[in-house]
Amino acid sequence: MKYKIVLFLSLFICIPSFCQKKYFFDYMMEYDFKYTDTSKVSKAYILTNSKDNSYTLTMHEKDSLNFKLYFSDLNGILSRTTLDKGSFFKAESITLNCGIVSGYYNPFKGQTKKYNFINKPDTLIDGEYYPHYILKWNNPKRERRKKFGTAHFIIEKNTSFHLPLLDYPTAYEEWKLERNIPNGIPKEMFMEEYLKKKYSRSYKLKQFAKINKYVIIPAECDYANIKNK
Repeated sequence: MKYKIVLFLSLFICIPSFCQKKYFFDYMMEYDFKYTDTSKVSKAYILTNSKDNSYTLTMHEKDSLNFKLYFSDLNGILSRTTLDKGSFFKAESITLNCGIVSGYYNPFKGQTKKYNFINKPDTLIDGEYYPHYILKWNNPKRERRKKFGTAHFIIEKNTSFHLPLLDYPTAYEEWKLERNIPNGIPKEMFMEEYLKKKYSRSYKLKQFAKINKYVIIPAECDYANIKNK
């Protein structure tokens, strides 16, 4: 049996092919997540389209029964809500009603001139080497004065079929300009504080799998499309 979740649904009448925008996800990654290096480990799931990295669906455990769900289309849409775990795993599609969808203007496009991706030597983990790149400020004096951190990405082997997973705007905009980093599913992602051995927002890959799942947004709150008209 196929399931469909509708969050905060309100009735509206339209021709089906024109009343909604569908986002397709073909991979789901399970990560061990720590907000800081001293936090407890929790589960996080990231859903992606391996051929389109402009949008992601991220879920963090809220409690034993529910996920905190965060949908982001970097072209202009955000949504945050809560969803019970059982319904999510059963559902083929999730409809985000306009009441929990907001438009998003990306203020970081002009910041790309301040950042660079840098490919590092491969990183050794458990006796194997993995591609490793970072995103950091390209002005050392300002970086030191402001104590800007560095974003690290270590890439799982044999996953070059997947575009880079860059779920925050600065990294995504910089990738569109440079295209100088390897494809692949992140094995590890974390932020490193400036000149400290402290880390935040740390993700460690447990497993990934192919899926077929959709997020659906009604046309009247497809802000990415509305903005471009």
